[in-house]
Amino acid sequence: MTAFSDYPIPSDFSGHMRIRDYVDYLAGYCEAFDLGKHIRFGTTVESVTPDTGGGWRVQTRGADGAGEAHFDSVALCSGLHQHPLVPRIPGLETFTGEVIHGAQYRRPAQVAGRRVLIVGAGESGADVAAEAARHAAESVLSLRRGVAVLPRITFGKPNDFVTSRLNNSAASWIFQTRNPADDRKRTIYRWVFLPFLFVDKFLQLLFRFFWELLPLLRAPSAAAIRVNLRTRELRGRLLEMSGGTLNEQFGTKTDEFVRALVEERCRLAPAIARFEGPRVVFRDDSEFAPDLVIFCTGFDTKIPFLNEALAEPPRFLNTFNPDAGASLGFIGFLRPAFGAIPPLAELQARWFARVQSGKLALPSEIEMRQSIEHWAGLRRHAFRAVRGRLDELVDYTPFCDALASQIGCKPAWPDIRRESRRFRRRFFAGPFVAAQYRLVGPHAKPEVARSVIENLPIAHPLPDFLNLHLRWTLSRVLHRLLGPVYAPKLELER
Repeated sequence: MTAFSDYPIPSDFSGHMRIRDYVDYLAGYCEAFDLGKHIRFGTTVESVTPDTGGGWRVQTRGADGAGEAHFDSVALCSGLHQHPLVPRIPGLETFTGEVIHGAQYRRPAQVAGRRVLIVGAGESGADVAAEAARHAAESVLSLRRGVAVLPRITFGKPNDFVTSRLNNSAASWIFQTRNPADDRKRTIYRWVFLPFLFVDKFLQLLFRFFWELLPLLRAPSAAAIRVNLRTRELRGRLLEMSGGTLNEQFGTKTDEFVRALVEERCRLAPAIARFEGPRVVFRDDSEFAPDLVIFCTGFDTKIPFLNEALAEPPRFLNTFNPDAGASLGFIGFLRPAFGAIPPLAELQARWFARVQSGKLALPSEIEMRQSIEHWAGLRRHAFRAVRGRLDELVDYTPFCDALASQIGCKPAWPDIRRESRRFRRRFFAGPFVAAQYRLVGPHAKPEVARSVIENLPIAHPLPDFLNLHLRWTLSRVLHRLLGPVYAPKLELER
């Protein structure tokens, strides 16, 4: 799912790539498309400013000293994770141990045999905490709020596989009261679809047993079963402490650190109140004297080489600032709640390139600002648990489709109907991969798209597949009967 659309991961990779694998993948990508000659290594961009005659003046510093050049357009691709953020905590300057940010953590030797405090349990914090629990003499995880945690592997497959088009096309709100515009429609909605409510609930319970409880009970011993059940219970408590559901915030896609907490290889502590010399005092007045504190507390999203007014979001589909126009693109300045950044950034890059070539034009400034407000409203509604934070957070699958629609590479129903039954089933029920955006449109590579999609695994067990298919079918019926508010989340154009 991290792969670019026209350079598939080798077929023997069906799980998460390790660091070395991904570095090799990126090196192979650069070699396949001869990108090395376009990259100037060891060069720092010091400023990007509008040029008087149009375009941009870029000042750099490299091995040969300072330089300056004019460019017609600039794509900023440095992303969100360049400037580590360490919170201001009273007494931190008095701490006598070592302090690093999660971005500086590389290997277990940094924590081996030491007393370690990890602050935060986002993606990096969860991995660091799990590794520290295995190698440190003592480890403590400090959380200011709960987290939404998913197991990385379920039934031997990455949990990311269930980000299928079917899963995201099914409108999960079908059986919730949406208060249609008038009483007659509301009555139709309640009574016509009432029988399906019971079918839906039955299939949900069946799915929960097979997908969630059955793996827990397949452990090799009674002790392992107890650990599995306690891990699931703690995941639920952490979710409750987060103040939202799994779908209302970004997710931590591993529960290895939760298992470490259950097995008491790591201790859970509340937020830090203050530092006092060698000691850390938490908000419940408990204390810990770590040798090393690792702040996994995110990044400052500043762009220091660009004017602050131009650098700040919001942006049209997170890519173009209406005040800067089409010649300045922000590529990769977004974070999916569940999903991968590279496929999103690739779609942004394809769109940016089409605009620079003159083959596409941006909408008017008014339309761009209306789109910005639309997506901001969706973000406020969908990600209620982190409202007011994380302006770059996006809902992965519909945002991919929105970018693809701008490029003209989003498949439509006629495109899918022409494909084989195997392709169609995996297109909807397989993992949501970037190769789908090479089936049609500019720079289409249908042979690549077919080879990837036809070999995808089916993401859903039968009870879940039936449940999602029922929801998707009913949402399409409701869409026709009651209007666009009931449109499936990822509906294809006809």
